Amino acid sequence: MTIRLLIPFFMAWLAAVAPLHAQDATGIRNVEGSSIEKLPDGSTGRIVEFRGSGGTYIPAYMRRPNGAGPFPVVVILHGGAAHKEVTYSIGRATIPPAANFVAAGWAVFAIDFRPNAPLRSIEWDDASAAIEAVRRVPFIDGKRVALFGGSHGAAVISRLATRVNVQCGVLCAPAALDLIEVSKAVAQGVEVVGVLKKMIAETEQKHGAKMAQIEKDPAKYGYESALTEAANVRFPVLLVNGRNDTSAPTSVVQAYAGKLRSLGKSVEMYLPENGLHGFYFGFLDNRNTGKPADVTPETKEAASRSVAFIRKYFGL
Repeated sequence: MTIRLLIPFFMAWLAAVAPLHAQDATGIRNVEGSSIEKLPDGSTGRIVEFRGSGGTYIPAYMRRPNGAGPFPVVVILHGGAAHKEVTYSIGRATIPPAANFVAAGWAVFAIDFRPNAPLRSIEWDDASAAIEAVRRVPFIDGKRVALFGGSHGAAVISRLATRVNVQCGVLCAPAALDLIEVSKAVAQGVEVVGVLKKMIAETEQKHGAKMAQIEKDPAKYGYESALTEAANVRFPVLLVNGRNDTSAPTSVVQAYAGKLRSLGKSVEMYLPENGLHGFYFGFLDNRNTGKPADVTPETKEAASRSVAFIRKYFGL
């Protein structure tokens, strides 16, 4: 076979592997020792890492459906603390939501957090860098980017909402969305996990004032949250939150939705009666126990609504 005849075969092979080859020029690079993985649904994935703020590399997982692309992409942020294995599990998952996104013909970019910096501004900077990096990947349609996050990840997206331009975002159980509203829930006797109460106490100690006082003049105390920034939200959001989730009180999510609507922002909600923390990931986000995923009807419904919501804003 001549060189000329070999060229089409070589180009076809290159198109198949190049998107997951070393892409450090984009801000994403392969992890040494990783290889392209063939997943059960026919998609391919690879362990990678993205260049975050200050040049720090952070674990991630890139997954693409079959085909040449370019593909729309959903950037997924898990819950809990930084944990690369959870990041990889969510990226590879054969359960909702990642499997649903791939079935829709979209790429998935699951990203981790840097260690020991929960809900600090550097996390928004890191995630912003990841979004810009994935836009530059050759097989990605950079004009169609959506965000999906749970718990910690959703709280980060709530702050990205005023800082990045994407088509839409899905926020599932956004823990610590606004500590003023969380303190109101506590005062009303709502069951709330201890870590949120601890965050309230630390914030009050930091500012030398109770939350009720801070609410009167947040700027005076330098207090910021997704609610104080609501006027500057740039993209439509879907809020997913179980009514029995003690890590993300429903009243807080409803207060955020009400604020957005009052400002003319586009917001949708799914608030199932039974939606324990992590249900939107089949409990994979913060229960890395090795046990089978718990995919409930609510898990499937949340994924279905998320796909429909994202498809609408992708214009597909």
